[in-house]
Amino acid sequence: WYGLPEQINAWNCTSTYVFEVTTKDKYYPLLQELTYIRPLRMLSPTMFVGGATSNPLTQNSCPTGWGTINALAVQLTCAGILGISGTGRWKYIQTVKDASDELQQVIFQRNSDHWAAASGDVVEFVHLIRYQDAAAVKAALIAETLDMVVGDGVLAPADLEEFRTQRTTKFSVFLTESLQNRIIIFNTAKAPTDDLTNRKIMIHAVNKADIIARELGVLAKPVDSLFPKTAPYCDIDLTPRWDYDAEKAELLNCPDDNKGKTETKLSTGAIAAIVVLGVGLLIFVAVLVFMVKREKDGQPVFQPLIAKDAEVQNDKNFQLKSVEEDHKLETGSQVSMPRDARG
Repeated sequence: WYGLPEQINAWNCTSTYVFEVTTKDKYYPLLQELTYIRPLRMLSPTMFVGGATSNPLTQNSCPTGWGTINALAVQLTCAGILGISGTGRWKYIQTVKDASDELQQVIFQRNSDHWAAASGDVVEFVHLIRYQDAAAVKAALIAETLDMVVGDGVLAPADLEEFRTQRTTKFSVFLTESLQNRIIIFNTAKAPTDDLTNRKIMIHAVNKADIIARELGVLAKPVDSLFPKTAPYCDIDLTPRWDYDAEKAELLNCPDDNKGKTETKLSTGAIAAIVVLGVGLLIFVAVLVFMVKREKDGQPVFQPLIAKDAEVQNDKNFQLKSVEEDHKLETGSQVSMPRDARG
């Protein structure tokens, strides 16, 4: 993803402290890519095998272990370098090895010729010491035979958290912004990761936040992009976010099973309705049989209601007849009745 090597058209040292690079196009990330830890390095021309006039094909500074490289119809011979001499604040002084030729430490001295040389009471030498493992590094810090730890993976995450939270009286822990992202690459040309749905399932099924919290502590955080947010044009949030979602992973992985669960719930409701209707039908049939039996025995269930209706009807007929008789009395003849007998 570095575009600088392809953009470089020519270069030249115009003066003692000026190195001029000519690009094919206007390439804005040039200075930024020069600061990356790879793949480019700065080296003094006196450290090349042939000096400043080294042949890039027969005296290339690539490691000698690479041998001869044949690519794009070009043969490249890796000649290595004569030493380490760059443009930084520190200059290499010495490599210290033990009796078995195992590297023990590398010593650097402050570069007094640096363009931004420090002044005052400053550190003059830095010793990079080799330790057997992270436990040995922790022990050296606690014993105060080691002044500082720099870099990733030197201390175990749990030990770093211990220094950050429990040993604050003597130690301080500083964390930089993210430098790069750790990524897992899917081979999209080979099964089963050639299927987009399978890749989505895998992403949603992995709880990255939980793994990081348990294994790396404050040293890392979940990411969902190839480049860190500090890279150019990468400080944006993309949607949809490919993050942990167990429910979504299950739905993607087992769509038929989830469909079956829905159908089962609906079937259970239908069965419940049928049972209720069936019980109601049985009750209705039982009542009907009881009514028929009472009817055959001459004791109909609704007999009191019929009798009452008959009494009401007879009462109506009696009232009607009484009214007719009264009418006849009023229109036919007069009847004298004592005053005290009138109703």
